[in-house]
Amino acid sequence: MSTVATSGGSSASGINQIPEETEEASAENVDFSSFKIGEIESYVVNDGGWCQATHNSILSAMNDLGIPEDNLITLESIDDTDQASVKEAAEQLVDQGCNLIIGASTGYSSYLPEIAEKNPDVIFAQWGNKVDGLVGYEIRSYEGMFLAGYACELLSQDQNTELGYSASYNEFSVRTAINAYALGAKYANADAKVKVASADSWYDIDKETQCAQSLIDSGIKYMGMEASSPAIPETCEKNGAFVVGYHNDMSSLAPKAVLVSFEWNFAPIFKSIITRTAEKTATPDDFYYWGGDCSKLSDFADFVPEDVVQKVTDLKSKLESGEVQV
Repeated sequence: MSTVATSGGSSASGINQIPEETEEASAENVDFSSFKIGEIESYVVNDGGWCQATHNSILSAMNDLGIPEDNLITLESIDDTDQASVKEAAEQLVDQGCNLIIGASTGYSSYLPEIAEKNPDVIFAQWGNKVDGLVGYEIRSYEGMFLAGYACELLSQDQNTELGYSASYNEFSVRTAINAYALGAKYANADAKVKVASADSWYDIDKETQCAQSLIDSGIKYMGMEASSPAIPETCEKNGAFVVGYHNDMSSLAPKAVLVSFEWNFAPIFKSIITRTAEKTATPDDFYYWGGDCSKLSDFADFVPEDVVQKVTDLKSKLESGEVQV
């Protein structure tokens, strides 16, 4: 476990940046009945976190487009540090006739371009920064995390000005989330501070428990998180602390502790990628960097005061209008 300072920012530059919500009309005229999608995940799709959010978003996009779930082939627990395993998985999906293959971990980007180059009739989409040969997609997650930090600081002001953040890795995308959370807190209170504990792992129940407990032991009662396991919400609930869930709605894991959850919603992006691939207008130069409903918060818990919920709702409207920018 390590403690890190907040730093970093967002990046998203692409060759052909796709405007948000552009595919609704054209999707109505596309036959998706034989369209096949391959999905490569670094863990299992019911992990409660990242993989589940990605998988559910693919299914949601397929449902909206009328694509049978049987047309999705999912390969789970493909180690993104194992070149041979990633290549084998990608080649297996190509051999099974997938038109689109989605790599849901940034680690795959080192290995997929070689497979994509050998299979120009298949579109490969990759989460993370734009990589040559792969459709890239990211979400402006900082908008949702900004609102989360704002909410936590509104709730904590009567007690102290320090919030916590229990993170996975000291890595760019994680730092972006932390910074957005901290900026949201400072929007509510210029003196707000955020203390960060990092598990140095994408999924480790013991380390995530230790991170949350260390923050609580230092006097922190409200925290954000960037992790997949139930450890952090459950640790908060056991100690009378509160947390913003991450990846999916985590309220069922710790109903007395989860204030609200940041949710990844890739469905609009996947609908566009699927549609463009089926229309044969998708190219490896495409890049998605969408916000709006892609970066959202779940419903607040019933115990969160209504005035706090309203303030967050008002701030969300200001973000959408551009009056407030992160």
